[in-house]
Amino acid sequence: MLVESQNLDGKWYDKRTQEGGKVVMIIRLATLKDLKYIDHLSKIESRALGFIPNTAYEAAITGEKLGKRWSNVCNDKIWVCEENGELVGFLLMSFGKWVKVNQIAIQEDARLIERGNALLNAGISHGLDLGRQDFVCGCADDLPSNMFWTGVGWKMLGERKGISHKNTWVESSKRKVNIYHKQLNSLFFKDSAEQGEGEN
Repeated sequence: MLVESQNLDGKWYDKRTQEGGKVVMIIRLATLKDLKYIDHLSKIESRALGFIPNTAYEAAITGEKLGKRWSNVCNDKIWVCEENGELVGFLLMSFGKWVKVNQIAIQEDARLIERGNALLNAGISHGLDLGRQDFVCGCADDLPSNMFWTGVGWKMLGERKGISHKNTWVESSKRKVNIYHKQLNSLFFKDSAEQGEGEN
């Protein structure tokens, strides 16, 4: 199976070619039409993902926060994965000094490491274009998703306790969360992607 990535019209596409060169997987930025699916999958996977309100997903899509805030600009982005024309997963990332993976989810009947990796590659490429080189995420210690993070080459930095959506500054849960990190150089990442390294 051949996998290739390219940036077309501001959208990232990962192609799995079959006989005849048919494109079966597409990674693209989410639109407001995708909001219902994202909200639905986040509720199904709430034990793994935690809670993020629908308004936060909408802000990540539009780039604008609503309500009284110190800034109306949203630095989050959401990508979706389409398989044979149907949505099968999404990625939500924040682009601050470090890039943070807030949520990544592939629906249960479509879980393959290549889909998660393709979503991550789109988010990482965007971060590198912004000049970021450090990427982090948290994954509860009791989830099988930890195998995904080590499988795609992220290193565990340490751990913390879980937090509540009501106060994201206080570790209020006894649940252990592993912190993963990836540091990349934009030239190395793009050269590796062109050679097919690190893709599954």
